[in-house]
Amino acid sequence: MPVDAPSCAQALLAVTREESLRPLLHQLVVIVLAARAGAVVARWLRQPSVVGEIVAGLLLGPSAFGAWFPDAFAAIFGGGQGSHGSLEASLTSFSQVGLILLLFLIGIEFDYSHIRRQGRLAAGISIAGIAVPFALGYALAVVMTPRLGILGASSDIDPRAFALFLGTAMSITAIPILGRMLIEMGMQHTPLGATVVAAAACDDAVGWTLLAAVSALATGEFEPVRIAGMVAGTLGVAAAGLFIIRPLLLPRLERAVSDGPSGPTLPLGALSLVLALLFVAAWTTSMIGIFAIFGAFLLGASLSGVSRVREAVSHQLADFVTAFFLPIFFTYTGLRTNIGSLGTPEAFGWTAAVCAVAVLGKWGGCGCAARLGGLPAGEASCVGVLMNTRALMELIVINVGMDLGVIPPVVASMLVVMAVGTTLMATPLASHMLRGSRYEATLVTRGFLRA
Repeated sequence: MPVDAPSCAQALLAVTREESLRPLLHQLVVIVLAARAGAVVARWLRQPSVVGEIVAGLLLGPSAFGAWFPDAFAAIFGGGQGSHGSLEASLTSFSQVGLILLLFLIGIEFDYSHIRRQGRLAAGISIAGIAVPFALGYALAVVMTPRLGILGASSDIDPRAFALFLGTAMSITAIPILGRMLIEMGMQHTPLGATVVAAAACDDAVGWTLLAAVSALATGEFEPVRIAGMVAGTLGVAAAGLFIIRPLLLPRLERAVSDGPSGPTLPLGALSLVLALLFVAAWTTSMIGIFAIFGAFLLGASLSGVSRVREAVSHQLADFVTAFFLPIFFTYTGLRTNIGSLGTPEAFGWTAAVCAVAVLGKWGGCGCAARLGGLPAGEASCVGVLMNTRALMELIVINVGMDLGVIPPVVASMLVVMAVGTTLMATPLASHMLRGSRYEATLVTRGFLRA
Protein backbone atom coordinates (compact mmCIF):
# COMPACT_ATOMS: atom_id res chain seq x y z
CA MET A 1 0.00 0.00 0.00
CA PRO A 2 1.45 3.42 -0.91
CA VAL A 3 2.35 5.77 1.90
CA ASP A 4 0.24 8.93 2.21
CA ALA A 5 2.85 11.69 2.64
CA PRO A 6 0.47 14.35 4.02
CA SER A 7 -0.89 11.86 6.58
CA CYS A 8 2.63 10.99 7.68
CA ALA A 9 3.47 14.68 8.01
CA GLN A 10 0.37 15.29 10.10
CA ALA A 11 1.17 12.34 12.35
CA LEU A 12 4.76 13.55 12.80
CA LEU A 13 3.50 17.05 13.67
CA ALA A 14 1.08 15.60 16.23
CA VAL A 15 3.93 13.64 17.86
CA THR A 16 6.10 16.77 17.98
CA ARG A 17 3.32 18.72 19.64
CA GLU A 18 2.84 15.96 22.19
CA GLU A 19 6.55 15.94 22.97
CA SER A 20 6.52 19.69 23.62
CA LEU A 21 3.49 19.27 25.88
CA ARG A 22 4.96 16.58 28.13
CA PRO A 23 7.42 18.79 30.08
CA LEU A 24 4.59 21.18 30.92
CA LEU A 25 2.40 18.30 32.10
CA HIS A 26 5.21 17.06 34.37
CA GLN A 27 5.54 20.53 35.85
CA LEU A 28 1.80 20.87 36.44
CA VAL A 29 1.61 17.53 38.23
CA VAL A 30 4.38 18.56 40.64
CA ILE A 31 3.00 22.08 41.15
CA VAL A 32 -0.58 21.06 41.87
CA LEU A 33 0.35 18.24 44.27
CA ALA A 34 2.94 20.37 46.09
CA ALA A 35 0.40 23.16 46.55
CA ARG A 36 -2.19 20.79 48.03
CA ALA A 37 0.39 19.30 50.39
CA GLY A 38 1.40 22.80 51.48
CA ALA A 39 -2.22 23.77 52.05
CA VAL A 40 -2.83 20.70 54.25
CA VAL A 41 0.24 21.47 56.36
CA ALA A 42 -0.78 25.13 56.67
CA ARG A 43 -4.27 24.29 57.92
CA TRP A 44 -2.77 21.83 60.41
CA LEU A 45 -0.64 24.74 61.68
CA ARG A 46 -3.76 26.97 61.90
CA GLN A 47 -2.67 29.04 58.90
CA PRO A 48 -4.83 29.78 55.84
CA SER A 49 -4.34 27.33 52.99
CA VAL A 50 -2.87 30.03 50.76
CA VAL A 51 0.13 30.44 53.08
CA GLY A 52 1.06 26.81 52.53
CA GLU A 53 0.59 27.20 48.78
CA ILE A 54 2.96 30.18 48.69
CA VAL A 55 5.63 28.39 50.72
CA ALA A 56 5.28 25.26 48.56
CA GLY A 57 5.80 27.35 45.41
CA LEU A 58 8.95 28.92 46.84
CA LEU A 59 10.29 25.54 48.00
CA LEU A 60 10.01 24.21 44.44
CA GLY A 61 12.54 26.81 43.27
CA PRO A 62 16.35 26.89 43.56
CA SER A 63 16.12 27.92 47.23
CA ALA A 64 15.17 24.38 48.30
CA PHE A 65 14.28 21.77 45.67
CA GLY A 66 16.89 23.07 43.23
CA ALA A 67 19.59 23.14 45.94
CA TRP A 68 18.81 19.77 47.49
CA PHE A 69 17.89 17.78 44.35
CA PRO A 70 19.55 19.57 41.40
CA ASP A 71 19.19 16.67 38.96
CA ALA A 72 15.46 16.23 39.63
CA PHE A 73 14.99 20.00 39.51
CA ALA A 74 16.70 20.21 36.11
CA ALA A 75 14.68 17.28 34.78
CA ILE A 76 11.33 18.79 35.79
CA PHE A 77 11.89 22.52 35.35
CA GLY A 78 14.39 22.57 32.51
CA GLY A 79 17.45 23.72 34.36
CA GLY A 80 16.34 26.76 36.26
CA GLN A 81 14.56 29.96 36.93
CA GLY A 82 12.26 30.39 34.01
CA SER A 83 14.69 29.52 31.21
CA HIS A 84 12.65 26.64 29.83
CA GLY A 85 10.33 27.73 26.99
CA SER A 86 7.16 26.09 28.26
CA LEU A 87 7.78 27.42 31.76
CA GLU A 88 8.48 30.95 30.57
CA ALA A 89 5.49 31.17 28.25
CA SER A 90 2.82 28.76 29.41
CA LEU A 91 3.24 29.02 33.17
CA THR A 92 3.45 32.81 33.03
CA SER A 93 0.23 33.01 31.04
CA PHE A 94 -1.54 30.54 33.33
CA SER A 95 -0.45 32.50 36.40
CA GLN A 96 -1.66 35.84 35.03
CA VAL A 97 -5.07 34.44 34.07
CA GLY A 98 -5.32 32.91 37.53
CA LEU A 99 -4.67 36.28 39.16
CA ILE A 100 -7.38 37.90 37.03
CA LEU A 101 -9.92 35.26 38.05
CA LEU A 102 -8.92 35.45 41.71
CA LEU A 103 -9.25 39.25 41.88
CA PHE A 104 -12.70 38.97 40.31
CA LEU A 105 -13.75 36.42 42.93
CA ILE A 106 -12.34 38.58 45.73
CA GLY A 107 -14.27 41.57 44.41
CA ILE A 108 -17.59 39.76 44.13
CA GLU A 109 -17.24 37.90 47.47
CA PHE A 110 -17.31 40.90 49.78
CA ASP A 111 -20.24 42.72 51.34
CA TYR A 112 -19.63 46.44 50.86
CA SER A 113 -22.82 47.63 52.57
CA HIS A 114 -20.79 48.63 55.63
CA ILE A 115 -18.59 51.02 53.64
CA ARG A 116 -21.19 53.81 53.63
CA ARG A 117 -20.82 53.94 57.40
CA GLN A 118 -17.07 53.27 57.49
CA GLY A 119 -15.78 54.85 54.29
CA ARG A 120 -13.95 57.61 56.14
CA LEU A 121 -12.29 55.07 58.42
CA ALA A 122 -11.19 52.91 55.48
CA ALA A 123 -9.81 55.97 53.67
CA GLY A 124 -7.79 57.01 56.74
CA ILE A 125 -6.36 53.52 57.13
CA SER A 126 -5.47 53.42 53.44
CA ILE A 127 -3.70 56.80 53.47
CA ALA A 128 -1.65 55.82 56.50
CA GLY A 129 -0.95 52.43 54.93
CA ILE A 130 0.60 54.10 51.89
CA ALA A 131 2.35 57.17 53.28
CA VAL A 132 4.13 55.70 56.33
CA PRO A 133 5.53 52.52 54.68
CA PHE A 134 6.54 54.43 51.53
CA ALA A 135 8.49 57.02 53.51
CA LEU A 136 10.21 54.38 55.64
CA GLY A 137 11.00 52.21 52.60
CA TYR A 138 12.43 55.14 50.66
CA ALA A 139 14.63 56.09 53.63
CA LEU A 140 15.84 52.50 53.99
CA ALA A 141 16.73 52.39 50.28
CA VAL A 142 18.80 55.59 50.59
CA VAL A 143 20.81 53.99 53.40
CA MET A 144 21.09 50.66 51.56
CA THR A 145 22.15 52.01 48.14
CA PRO A 146 25.89 52.46 48.92
CA ARG A 147 26.05 48.79 49.99
CA LEU A 148 24.34 47.30 46.93
CA GLY A 149 27.62 46.60 45.17
CA ILE A 150 28.93 44.63 48.14
CA LEU A 151 25.66 42.67 48.15
CA GLY A 152 26.30 41.64 44.55
CA ALA A 153 24.19 44.17 42.65
CA SER A 154 25.37 45.64 39.36
CA SER A 155 26.66 49.20 39.30
CA ASP A 156 24.12 50.46 36.74
CA ILE A 157 21.09 50.43 39.10
CA ASP A 158 19.47 53.86 39.28
CA PRO A 159 19.46 54.86 42.99
CA ARG A 160 16.32 56.97 42.61
CA ALA A 161 14.39 54.22 40.84
CA PHE A 162 15.58 51.68 43.42
CA ALA A 163 14.44 53.90 46.30
CA LEU A 164 11.04 54.50 44.71
CA PHE A 165 10.59 50.78 44.03
CA LEU A 166 11.48 49.83 47.59
CA GLY A 167 9.07 52.44 48.94
CA THR A 168 6.35 51.12 46.67
CA ALA A 169 7.07 47.52 47.74
CA MET A 170 6.61 48.52 51.37
CA SER A 171 3.26 50.19 50.55
CA ILE A 172 1.59 47.15 48.97
CA THR A 173 -1.12 45.08 50.67
CA ALA A 174 -1.95 41.73 49.07
CA ILE A 175 -5.70 42.10 48.67
CA PRO A 176 -6.19 38.66 47.01
CA ILE A 177 -4.45 36.89 49.88
CA LEU A 178 -6.05 39.15 52.48
CA GLY A 179 -9.41 38.42 50.91
CA ARG A 180 -8.86 34.67 51.02
CA MET A 181 -7.73 34.93 54.64
CA LEU A 182 -10.88 36.82 55.61
CA ILE A 183 -13.05 34.30 53.76
CA GLU A 184 -11.39 31.35 55.49
CA MET A 185 -11.72 33.15 58.83
CA GLY A 186 -15.44 33.76 58.11
CA MET A 187 -15.01 37.56 58.35
CA GLN A 188 -15.77 38.66 54.79
CA HIS A 189 -19.30 39.84 55.59
CA THR A 190 -18.42 41.64 58.84
CA PRO A 191 -17.89 45.39 59.36
CA LEU A 192 -14.22 44.78 60.19
CA GLY A 193 -13.71 42.61 57.11
CA ALA A 194 -15.40 45.12 54.81
CA THR A 195 -13.33 47.98 56.26
CA VAL A 196 -10.06 46.11 55.85
CA VAL A 197 -10.74 44.99 52.29
CA ALA A 198 -11.89 48.49 51.30
CA ALA A 199 -8.75 50.02 52.78
CA ALA A 200 -6.61 47.36 51.09
CA ALA A 201 -8.32 47.97 47.73
CA CYS A 202 -7.61 51.70 47.99
CA ASP A 203 -4.09 50.88 49.15
CA ASP A 204 -3.43 48.70 46.14
CA ALA A 205 -5.02 51.13 43.69
CA VAL A 206 -2.57 53.79 44.86
CA GLY A 207 0.23 51.25 45.11
CA TRP A 208 -0.30 50.01 41.55
CA THR A 209 -0.42 53.61 40.33
CA LEU A 210 2.89 54.21 42.12
CA LEU A 211 4.26 51.03 40.58
CA ALA A 212 3.23 52.18 37.10
CA ALA A 213 4.72 55.63 37.70
CA VAL A 214 7.98 54.23 39.05
CA SER A 215 8.18 51.76 36.16
CA ALA A 216 7.72 54.64 33.72
CA LEU A 217 10.41 56.62 35.52
CA ALA A 218 12.79 53.65 35.46
CA THR A 219 12.36 53.28 31.70
CA GLY A 220 12.65 57.01 31.05
CA GLU A 221 8.98 57.44 30.15
CA PHE A 222 7.65 59.32 33.19
CA GLU A 223 5.01 61.85 32.17
CA PRO A 224 2.76 63.49 34.80
CA VAL A 225 -0.02 63.95 32.24
CA ARG A 226 0.07 60.24 31.42
CA ILE A 227 -0.10 59.30 35.10
CA ALA A 228 -3.11 61.60 35.57
CA GLY A 229 -4.72 59.93 32.56
CA MET A 230 -4.18 56.51 34.14
CA VAL A 231 -5.96 57.63 37.29
CA ALA A 232 -8.84 59.15 35.31
CA GLY A 233 -9.15 56.03 33.17
CA THR A 234 -9.30 53.78 36.22
CA LEU A 235 -12.01 55.93 37.78
CA GLY A 236 -13.88 55.69 34.46
CA VAL A 237 -13.72 51.88 34.53
CA ALA A 238 -15.03 51.88 38.10
CA ALA A 239 -17.86 54.25 37.17
CA ALA A 240 -18.80 52.14 34.14
CA GLY A 241 -18.97 49.05 36.33
CA LEU A 242 -21.15 50.69 38.98
CA PHE A 243 -23.49 52.76 36.82
CA ILE A 244 -23.73 50.78 33.57
CA ILE A 245 -22.75 47.12 33.98
CA ARG A 246 -24.22 46.65 37.46
CA PRO A 247 -27.78 47.91 36.76
CA LEU A 248 -27.93 46.26 33.34
CA LEU A 249 -26.37 42.89 34.14
CA LEU A 250 -26.86 42.10 37.82
CA PRO A 251 -30.70 41.75 37.78
CA ARG A 252 -30.45 39.46 34.74
CA LEU A 253 -27.82 37.32 36.41
CA GLU A 254 -29.98 37.04 39.53
CA ARG A 255 -32.94 35.83 37.47
CA ALA A 256 -30.72 33.37 35.60
CA VAL A 257 -29.40 31.62 38.72
CA SER A 258 -30.87 28.17 39.24
CA ASP A 259 -30.62 25.79 42.20
CA GLY A 260 -28.64 22.72 41.26
CA PRO A 261 -27.98 19.61 43.34
CA SER A 262 -24.74 21.07 44.73
CA GLY A 263 -25.83 24.71 45.01
CA PRO A 264 -26.77 27.74 42.90
CA THR A 265 -25.38 27.84 39.37
CA LEU A 266 -25.42 30.16 36.38
CA PRO A 267 -26.25 28.83 32.89
CA LEU A 268 -23.23 28.47 30.65
CA GLY A 269 -24.37 31.38 28.49
CA ALA A 270 -24.56 33.76 31.45
CA LEU A 271 -21.27 32.52 32.88
CA SER A 272 -19.58 32.97 29.50
CA LEU A 273 -20.85 36.54 29.33
CA VAL A 274 -19.47 37.28 32.79
CA LEU A 275 -16.08 35.83 31.84
CA ALA A 276 -16.01 37.84 28.62
CA LEU A 277 -16.75 41.05 30.52
CA LEU A 278 -14.11 40.09 33.06
CA PHE A 279 -11.42 39.82 30.40
CA VAL A 280 -12.58 43.06 28.76
CA ALA A 281 -12.26 44.85 32.12
CA ALA A 282 -8.83 43.32 32.68
CA TRP A 283 -7.71 44.29 29.17
CA THR A 284 -8.99 47.83 29.67
CA THR A 285 -7.09 48.51 32.87
CA SER A 286 -4.02 46.84 31.38
CA MET A 287 -4.19 49.28 28.46
CA ILE A 288 -4.63 52.15 30.93
CA GLY A 289 -1.51 50.98 32.74
CA ILE A 290 -2.96 50.08 36.17
CA PHE A 291 -2.59 46.31 35.57
CA ALA A 292 -5.17 43.81 34.40
CA ILE A 293 -5.90 42.39 37.83
CA PHE A 294 -7.33 45.67 39.10
CA GLY A 295 -9.91 45.71 36.30
CA ALA A 296 -10.94 42.22 37.40
CA PHE A 297 -11.40 43.42 40.97
CA LEU A 298 -13.46 46.43 39.84
CA LEU A 299 -15.82 44.22 37.84
CA GLY A 300 -16.22 41.81 40.77
CA ALA A 301 -16.97 44.68 43.14
CA SER A 302 -19.56 46.11 40.73
CA LEU A 303 -21.39 42.74 40.68
CA SER A 304 -21.28 42.16 44.44
CA GLY A 305 -24.15 42.45 46.89
CA VAL A 306 -26.50 39.74 45.58
CA SER A 307 -25.89 36.54 47.51
CA ARG A 308 -27.29 34.13 44.91
CA VAL A 309 -25.09 35.53 42.14
CA ARG A 310 -22.06 35.55 44.41
CA GLU A 311 -22.63 31.96 45.50
CA ALA A 312 -23.20 30.77 41.94
CA VAL A 313 -20.06 32.39 40.55
CA SER A 314 -17.92 31.23 43.48
CA HIS A 315 -19.38 27.72 43.26
CA GLN A 316 -18.45 27.43 39.59
CA LEU A 317 -15.03 29.12 39.58
CA ALA A 318 -13.39 29.27 43.00
CA ASP A 319 -12.18 25.69 43.45
CA PHE A 320 -10.51 25.43 40.05
CA VAL A 321 -8.82 28.81 40.42
CA THR A 322 -7.52 27.82 43.85
CA ALA A 323 -6.38 24.33 42.89
CA PHE A 324 -4.86 25.07 39.49
CA PHE A 325 -4.06 28.68 38.62
CA LEU A 326 -2.66 30.16 41.83
CA PRO A 327 -0.07 27.44 42.57
CA ILE A 328 1.40 28.10 39.13
CA PHE A 329 2.04 31.74 39.96
CA PHE A 330 3.62 30.89 43.30
CA THR A 331 5.88 28.32 41.66
CA TYR A 332 6.88 30.67 38.86
CA THR A 333 7.97 33.23 41.45
CA GLY A 334 9.77 30.57 43.46
CA LEU A 335 11.78 29.58 40.39
CA ARG A 336 13.12 33.15 40.19
CA THR A 337 14.05 33.36 43.88
CA ASN A 338 17.16 32.00 45.57
CA ILE A 339 17.16 32.50 49.33
CA GLY A 340 20.70 31.12 49.38
CA SER A 341 21.92 34.52 48.17
CA LEU A 342 21.23 35.85 51.70
CA GLY A 343 23.93 33.73 53.30
CA THR A 344 26.28 36.54 54.36
CA PRO A 345 25.95 38.35 57.73
CA GLU A 346 25.43 41.70 55.99
CA ALA A 347 22.72 40.33 53.72
CA PHE A 348 21.03 38.77 56.75
CA GLY A 349 21.17 42.12 58.55
CA TRP A 350 19.61 43.99 55.64
CA THR A 351 16.92 41.33 55.41
CA ALA A 352 16.07 41.91 59.07
CA ALA A 353 15.97 45.67 58.41
CA VAL A 354 13.62 45.21 55.45
CA CYS A 355 11.26 43.07 57.55
CA ALA A 356 11.33 45.49 60.48
CA VAL A 357 10.61 48.54 58.32
CA ALA A 358 7.79 46.70 56.56
CA VAL A 359 6.09 45.67 59.80
CA LEU A 360 6.57 49.06 61.47
CA GLY A 361 5.19 50.93 58.46
CA LYS A 362 2.07 48.88 57.85
CA TRP A 363 1.16 47.57 61.26
CA GLY A 364 2.05 50.79 63.00
CA GLY A 365 0.62 53.18 60.41
CA CYS A 366 -2.65 51.36 59.73
CA GLY A 367 -3.15 50.32 63.36
CA CYS A 368 -2.77 53.91 64.60
CA ALA A 369 -5.12 55.20 61.90
CA ALA A 370 -7.73 52.58 62.82
CA ARG A 371 -7.44 53.45 66.52
CA LEU A 372 -7.77 57.17 65.81
CA GLY A 373 -10.79 56.30 63.67
CA GLY A 374 -12.60 54.88 66.68
CA LEU A 375 -11.97 51.13 66.59
CA PRO A 376 -11.25 49.30 69.86
CA ALA A 377 -7.56 48.68 70.52
CA GLY A 378 -7.70 44.96 69.66
CA GLU A 379 -9.60 45.49 66.41
CA ALA A 380 -7.33 48.42 65.44
CA SER A 381 -4.23 46.30 65.99
CA CYS A 382 -5.88 43.48 64.01
CA VAL A 383 -6.43 45.90 61.11
CA GLY A 384 -2.72 46.79 61.17
CA VAL A 385 -1.68 43.14 61.15
CA LEU A 386 -4.02 42.25 58.29
CA MET A 387 -2.93 45.25 56.22
CA ASN A 388 0.64 44.04 56.76
CA THR A 389 -0.16 41.01 54.56
CA ARG A 390 1.80 41.45 51.34
CA ALA A 391 2.41 38.06 49.77
CA LEU A 392 0.81 37.98 46.32
CA MET A 393 1.02 41.66 45.40
CA GLU A 394 4.56 41.86 46.76
CA LEU A 395 5.57 38.99 44.49
CA ILE A 396 4.14 40.92 41.53
CA VAL A 397 6.12 44.05 42.48
CA ILE A 398 9.27 41.97 42.87
CA ASN A 399 8.84 40.43 39.43
CA VAL A 400 8.26 43.84 37.83
CA GLY A 401 11.31 45.31 39.57
CA MET A 402 13.52 42.42 38.50
CA ASP A 403 12.30 42.60 34.91
CA LEU A 404 13.11 46.32 34.80
CA GLY A 405 16.50 45.79 36.43
CA VAL A 406 15.93 48.21 39.32
CA ILE A 407 15.75 45.54 42.06
CA PRO A 408 18.86 43.33 42.25
CA PRO A 409 18.31 39.61 42.86
CA VAL A 410 19.62 39.75 46.43
CA VAL A 411 17.15 42.52 47.39
CA ALA A 412 14.40 40.60 45.60
CA SER A 413 15.14 37.63 47.84
CA MET A 414 14.96 39.92 50.90
CA LEU A 415 11.54 41.13 49.77
CA VAL A 416 10.34 37.55 49.24
CA VAL A 417 11.36 36.69 52.80
CA MET A 418 9.52 39.79 54.02
CA ALA A 419 6.43 38.95 51.96
CA VAL A 420 6.24 35.41 53.31
CA GLY A 421 6.99 36.49 56.87
CA THR A 422 4.33 39.20 57.00
CA THR A 423 1.81 36.75 55.55
CA LEU A 424 2.69 33.98 57.99
CA MET A 425 2.28 36.28 60.98
CA ALA A 426 -1.03 37.80 59.89
CA THR A 427 -3.60 35.12 60.73
CA PRO A 428 -2.33 33.92 64.15
CA LEU A 429 -1.72 37.48 65.38
CA ALA A 430 -5.03 38.80 64.04
CA SER A 431 -6.94 35.90 65.59
CA HIS A 432 -5.21 36.41 68.93
CA MET A 433 -6.04 40.13 68.91
CA LEU A 434 -9.72 39.39 68.32
CA ARG A 435 -10.04 37.08 71.32
CA GLY A 436 -12.77 38.46 73.54
CA SER A 437 -14.26 40.51 70.70
CA ARG A 438 -17.54 40.03 68.82
CA TYR A 439 -15.64 37.93 66.26
CA GLU A 440 -14.25 35.32 68.66
CA ALA A 441 -17.06 32.77 68.20
CA THR A 442 -16.61 32.76 64.42
CA LEU A 443 -12.85 32.27 64.71
CA VAL A 444 -13.36 29.39 67.15
CA THR A 445 -15.83 27.74 64.77
CA ARG A 446 -13.38 28.12 61.86
CA GLY A 447 -10.53 26.61 63.90
CA PHE A 448 -8.35 29.71 64.23
CA LEU A 449 -8.88 30.02 67.98
CA ARG A 450 -9.30 27.41 70.69
CA ALA A 451 -12.49 27.61 72.73
